[in-house]
Amino acid sequence: MLLLLLGGVLAAVPAARAGGDFVDLAVGGARLWFVGGSGVRSLDPRTGRTLSRPQLVGAAYPVSVALLRRAAWVASVESGYVWGTLSRIDLRTGRVRVIWRRRDSSVQYVAAGAGSIWTLIGSRRGVRIARFAPTGRLLRLWRIPGAGRMAADRSGCWISTDHWLLQIDPRGGVHRIVRARLGDVATGAGAVWLPQASSVLRVDERTHATRRIRTGTLRLGGFQHDVAVDGRRLWALDEEGRTRSALVRYDLRTGRRTGRARLRGIADAVVVEPSAVWVATAAPETLVRFDPRTLRRTLLVHIL
Repeated sequence: MLLLLLGGVLAAVPAARAGGDFVDLAVGGARLWFVGGSGVRSLDPRTGRTLSRPQLVGAAYPVSVALLRRAAWVASVESGYVWGTLSRIDLRTGRVRVIWRRRDSSVQYVAAGAGSIWTLIGSRRGVRIARFAPTGRLLRLWRIPGAGRMAADRSGCWISTDHWLLQIDPRGGVHRIVRARLGDVATGAGAVWLPQASSVLRVDERTHATRRIRTGTLRLGGFQHDVAVDGRRLWALDEEGRTRSALVRYDLRTGRRTGRARLRGIADAVVVEPSAVWVATAAPETLVRFDPRTLRRTLLVHIL
């Protein structure tokens, strides 16, 4: 069933695709974190065994997860995206603490960077970016019209809007970086990466110099993280229909496609480690691990 986006709360974010579910991933230390329609869980990245299933307060629907300072931070929505929460899960004790929950505010994305947690909060009054300290204290709010996707790293928060890639630097300044259409945002290899219809924009984080890498048609349609980068490669999730997806590997320098692995389900999030590429799918919810060199599937976990 398609999720209804009420009151214009998600005007900048694509509606749910077939199946209606969104999933996200974060990996760090000895655990892999998965969020989706089945809730929140941490897993052993070697075996895929579930280690914990923290319960969010208020029967919230989790849509995004990030890791910072011995905690997992989960963005969630409630009541058709009208309400939502930001929750902090202590990695040692498993204790869940609600950091943000306000009427008419849905927390749609969460990212870690510059020693802070950044969230994208939608409401009838527009979209805001919030910055929280690792303790959960709210540091600042910015109104960012048209904001739809975001990422964060030590250079601050990077936001894709209807027409611009923006940066909020660690001191709080807001900068227009490059005019571009709305798309997923990824960071890595000293740059910010923004996919477009048939190319990827590479924005140097230090100089803001922009280069367009021609990839051919990109069929990105996910809600969360469609692209990821490591030192030499761009990884993208390609839609192949209502029930099939693919993980596609590109050369970062040339944009040439260097590999493709097909998946069953709607691929919605990709995370890269030195020895593994993780993909989460919705409808059905699964977690798939690939060898980044051979693209051979090395683990399949059905999220039940």
